Amino acid sequence: MKRKPVVVYVAHDVGGHGGMELHLEEVISRLKNECELIVVSTTLKLKNSTGIRHIKIPVITRPVPLRLVLFSIFATIRIAFIKRDILHTTGAIIFNSADFSTVHFCHNGYINAVGNTRAKNNTSYFKKLNSLLASKIALFMESKIYKPSKTKNLIAVSNRVKEELDSNFAYDAKDVVVIPNGVDTKRFYPQSYNEKMHLRNKYNLPTQGTFLLFMGGDWPLKGLEYVVQSFSGLAQSFLDLYLIVVGKGDSKFYSSALEPSIRNRVIFAGKQTRPEDWMGMSDIFVFPSSYETFSLVVHEAAATGLIILATRVGGVEDLIRDGKDGILIERNLESITTHLNNILVELKSHRYLGENARKNVARLSWENTFEETMQIYKTYLIETKESRGGGFEYIYSQGKK
Repeated sequence: MKRKPVVVYVAHDVGGHGGMELHLEEVISRLKNECELIVVSTTLKLKNSTGIRHIKIPVITRPVPLRLVLFSIFATIRIAFIKRDILHTTGAIIFNSADFSTVHFCHNGYINAVGNTRAKNNTSYFKKLNSLLASKIALFMESKIYKPSKTKNLIAVSNRVKEELDSNFAYDAKDVVVIPNGVDTKRFYPQSYNEKMHLRNKYNLPTQGTFLLFMGGDWPLKGLEYVVQSFSGLAQSFLDLYLIVVGKGDSKFYSSALEPSIRNRVIFAGKQTRPEDWMGMSDIFVFPSSYETFSLVVHEAAATGLIILATRVGGVEDLIRDGKDGILIERNLESITTHLNNILVELKSHRYLGENARKNVARLSWENTFEETMQIYKTYLIETKESRGGGFEYIYSQGKK
């Protein structure tokens, strides 16, 4: 008799806003058709959760350090009583022995690259303490969980994350694989001239002109100050140039640094539920981030066919070949301004960068992400069955691909 394997998938939040939440939604929505799926999480926000057994871990959302601790304790206890064939976690969040963990963010890698805390300099003492404690907890969890004896296989979302895992934890190279996130190319795609004008009209923006776009939260980390400064230096030479900033942050602080004569040409749009609209109406995407693991927003900009200027951070370096699919910039004013000026002088002749980026990102789909995940499941189940000398036969045990 053959049966579907029982897969337990663990995460704080599944579905909703955010790259990690989107990844989980896309994979789990497909996985439920192939496995007996149990999701252990605090929230489950799927368009269709039919076929999924959800075990809710009710914990407070604030403060974050306490939430992390409570989730780890309660989820670990609950999972101990669940019979399963595969336990798949999202990061180092529980103490149970797991078969797979998908790593979206390596805290050890971040500390080595950026510094000791994710707290911003202009935040309150409480927020800095909150961020520091959360970071300490994450580092502690990684040290306890990312061991072959505890978590057998790690799945990195980019080559940068794999390098960080290889450098910080004692895994054989074969036990850390890369499965990149996908991009919805039906949602993010190049807009025609008329479609661009329609979108600009829809949001009451000028229809004519060249639009620079910055998108994301954590503005100090992602380098918005350099984008604003560069725009300020170029605005007098390019009178039809606009800057759109999509995301949550201290817009008053950045706006106050602008000359009054150009202030109305910088649009702080706040958080938006339809990022595809803002990408669709824009021409150039600027992203001088200091650290990324897999920058989904850059991949979505590539799918939209935007000319991309980005730093060499996780995911970007896998997607962009400098001068062929976009421009790899340094995280400083001079580099951004020089490259932007070169593009703005001859915008049409640089359109090929966006076209090539679109071709590159076409190979990354959520279906591919799911299929690669399923393939490692199948291989693992077959090998596990063989190592145990037989036993219950899974529907995937007919042979290895």
